[in-house]
Formats: sequence, structure tokens, C-alpha cells
Amino acid sequence: MTAVAAEAGRAQNARRISMSMGYEWSLALFEVLGIVVLSMTTAGAFLRVTNLRALLVDIATIALPGAGMTLVIASAGIDVSIGSLLGLVAVVAGMLFEHNVPVIVVLGVAAVVGGLGGVVNGTLITKLRLPPIIVTLGMLSIWRSMVFALLGGNWISSIPLSLTSLTVLDGLGFLPYSFVFAIAVVLLFSYISRKRHIGRVIYAIGSNNEAARVSGLPVQRAIMFAYCSLGVLTAIAAMMTLGQSTLVQANTGSGFELSVIAAVVVGGTSILGGTGSVMGSVLGAVLVELVQDAVVLYRVQPFWQGVVLGGIILVAVSVGLAKKSQR
Repeated sequence: MTAVAAEAGRAQNARRISMSMGYEWSLALFEVLGIVVLSMTTAGAFLRVTNLRALLVDIATIALPGAGMTLVIASAGIDVSIGSLLGLVAVVAGMLFEHNVPVIVVLGVAAVVGGLGGVVNGTLITKLRLPPIIVTLGMLSIWRSMVFALLGGNWISSIPLSLTSLTVLDGLGFLPYSFVFAIAVVLLFSYISRKRHIGRVIYAIGSNNEAARVSGLPVQRAIMFAYCSLGVLTAIAAMMTLGQSTLVQANTGSGFELSVIAAVVVGGTSILGGTGSVMGSVLGAVLVELVQDAVVLYRVQPFWQGVVLGGIILVAVSVGLAKKSQR
């Protein structure tokens, strides 16, 4: 890449970061107001320690794959298979737990399974030039079919208490370990997306894929990195889910992809690619979980969660498209 092109890329990156920060501050203020309202209208239920800790774990479970999904969508891609991949990882982990395999080993195997899932998606997209939505829709069906095949109509309930302690009960003071870990990962991916070359390549791909190829940027490597990272982070989220539910069944992870995609687009990442930030996606995860927590605390019928989540996605995408058309 020439010096002029590099300088132009840095200037574009700076403008993107500036615009993202303005949106993120607005979103953060809106969420603070929402927290105040929930605190005042739920008779203290929202502020209970058990509810707040559970909320933090839920946010971590969405924010982790949200960091990877930010890179995927910023590259003008999408992955709708992560809910089924989460279910597959949970089944593999559950089967290992049934054979008394130590938690640390299961965590490693889970990360490998998730990473391989991401590699499959990335390979089909980069090598066969298939559209990401088609690839991941196909893998959604394949991973879910594997879940049904491995479970054989049974449930797995042999989840050790040590996993629940690690992901939900224990922590640094008030903060669960899973939330602390998620913050560390989010900061790492935020740094990669803003400061490292591969992060800038991902946004360049989302802005103009063909121009990125002609410029000699490592397009295939960047796309593989994005999808593989998402797969590994989804696997970690699967272990957090197991720590909360201690049960694996055929529908484990069903609809999970919608929550993650909602968090990312609400956080300001354009569904068309090229713009967005990891920190914005974290704020999106906070909003998604606040809404779902409100549905529970206000004792609204559960099906409204899906209605609200779908509405959030539609509004966020519409606003993002409107902002992009004005530039």
C-alpha cells in the first residue's frame, strides 16, 4: 500500500472512531436512564444483588461473541449459525463432563470446536466465494442437526458445580469472573479493531471489498480471522451458558444469534459493513439484556422478548442505513 493510501486509511479510521464515540455516548446515556427507570419501578427487584450479578453474566455471554460479530459485520459479512454452533459446543462439553473430564480440558476442547466452526465458515466464504448469509444459513442447519444426532432425544445434566462457580458464582468482589473475562477480551478486540493492521483491513473490506483486494490487502486472512475469532468466542459463551443452565438440550442456543446481532447493530455497526466498534457492541449487549431483564421483572409474557428483540434489530438497521445514505 502506498504512503498516500495508508494516510487516507488512517484518516478514514479516525473519522470512523470519532463518529462511533459520539453514538456510543448517546447510547450509554439512554441506558443510564433506563437503569434509573428500572430501579424506581420494580420495587427494588432490579437492584437485588442476585439480579444484578445474573445480568452481568448475561451481558458477558452476549458481549463476548458480540466482539467477534462486530468484526464479521464490519467486513460486510454475517454469521447466523452461532446459535447452533453454541448448541453443538454445549453438547460436546456436556458429553465430556459425563465422562468426568476436568473443566479446564473441556474449556480447551470447546474453544477448538468453536474455532473449527469459524474456520469452516471462513473457508467456504473466502475459497468458494459464497455469500456469508448463504454459508451460515447452511451451517446453522448442519450444526443443529449434529446437536440432534449427538443427543439422540436425551438431555445432558451432568454439568459440574465447579463450572457454575467459575462462570456465575465466583468473582472479583461483586463482579463475576465471566464478566471480568469478557471486559478483558472486549478491550483486546477493541484494540485490534482500532490499532492493529488486521482490524483496519477488516473495515477496509467492509467499505469496498474489491478496492481492498486490488490494493493488495490480506483480505482472505482478515476474513478468516474474523470468523475464527467469532467461533472461539461463541464457544466460551457456550460454557457460560452451561454454567447458568447446567442442562444441555436440543434447543440450547436457539435464537442466540439474534441477540448477538441485535447487540452489534444497536451498538452502531452498519449491517452493510465498514463502520462500527467493539465497545459500541458491548453497549448494545447491555441494552439488549436490560430490555430482556425488564420483560422478566415487569412479568410480561415471554413471547414479547422476541417481538422486542426483532423490533430493536429493525429500528437499529433502519437508523444505520439512514445515517449511511446521508454521508
